[in-house]
Amino acid sequence: MILRIFNFFTLLFWAFPLLAQVNTAERIEDSYIRTVQINPAAPYPVVELKGGVVALTFDHIGDVLQNYMYTIVHCNSDWEPSELQDNEYIDGFTEDRVTNIEISINTLVDYTSYQISIPNQNMRFTRSGNYALIVMDDDDDRRVVMVRRFMVTENQWKLKPQMAMVSNAGKIFTHQEIDFLVQHDNFIIGNPEREVKAFIYQNMRPDRVIGPVSPRPFSNTGSNLNFDYQDSIVFEAGKDFRFFDIRTFDYRGAGVRKTERNSYTWQVYLKPEQDRYESRGYGLVNDLNGRFSIENKTIGQGLMQSEYANVQFVLERNLPYEEMDVYVYGELTDWQLKPEFKMEYNEPSHTYFCTPLLKQGYYNYMFLVVDPDTYQPAKGEDLEGNWHETGNRYTIMVYYRPFGGNYDRLMIVGGVDSKVE
Repeated sequence: MILRIFNFFTLLFWAFPLLAQVNTAERIEDSYIRTVQINPAAPYPVVELKGGVVALTFDHIGDVLQNYMYTIVHCNSDWEPSELQDNEYIDGFTEDRVTNIEISINTLVDYTSYQISIPNQNMRFTRSGNYALIVMDDDDDRRVVMVRRFMVTENQWKLKPQMAMVSNAGKIFTHQEIDFLVQHDNFIIGNPEREVKAFIYQNMRPDRVIGPVSPRPFSNTGSNLNFDYQDSIVFEAGKDFRFFDIRTFDYRGAGVRKTERNSYTWQVYLKPEQDRYESRGYGLVNDLNGRFSIENKTIGQGLMQSEYANVQFVLERNLPYEEMDVYVYGELTDWQLKPEFKMEYNEPSHTYFCTPLLKQGYYNYMFLVVDPDTYQPAKGEDLEGNWHETGNRYTIMVYYRPFGGNYDRLMIVGGVDSKVE
């Protein structure tokens, strides 16, 4: 009983708004935090307002338990904090403590797993829209250690998306185009071109998004909003992601050359890869669209016995890029350019390589050539190339803000796959 009373007053004490100026950009500020996933079983971090549950999981390397707090911040469609006060979108405490904790079992690298599920008995979201889930270290002056984004949809409208023929002849073999129709039966919209906007994501990548896009003027009929634009909602198709399988170390999985174990950790050496830009002939690959799945296929072991390993990526290239950097890229890097995924060139072997620490699972990835001054993909330097046949998942978010409204409601989320028939 004493512990329960203490927890109640602790939460009550912390139940006040976070600092007004909140940085909602996705990031990890603690290098010991690894394997961050939000709604890992779903293709995107979107839940319904009624009945939806957001689940964030992550590991902290080491054997010391961390004292984490978390909160959520409501955002507009552009991910800037909305004008809503926290008590307008949160039912319950505005901050809560992370209490769902598990410790790894007999692993070479010790780690602790943490999980946050919302809604819960202390915190519930009450409005649709974009949210930033912020995790803080309560033992370090409530320093922000991680931010992850998710969306809550009302699912009131209907969405009819389709893959369209690319209208620009120069992009037919390298790009993909999406058209869609939004139906808002019995929902009155005063000015659709001003009050409705959409964002379209390719594989939920933050670097592959088009928006805001408004309905086409003078083309909306009855309860239908038309988003059929020629040569506007068009994406580079890319190629199916490279992959490797380290769900067990009992045998070599796909993409693995060899594994070794020492006193401290596992070492995994992936098979050398090559430039794919000029490769011809499409071969269908059932990839995860750049994501990863944490699994342990070792007989007799559970998920908390999953090991971490130093995984060496290898890219063969006769000569290094001049004044360009090469990175491994994908959800495994949080779709960011991270130092441990920056590849170094080895002159004797004519290869780029890097060796990040990764947890047992099945991974997708790609290589990215980057301008070191701008941190943008280098023009004219592409290791992957584009195939219009590539299978991608396009996710469409449709927002509504009526005249005088103070936040963007997320009315419907849907999508369409581009796959070879």
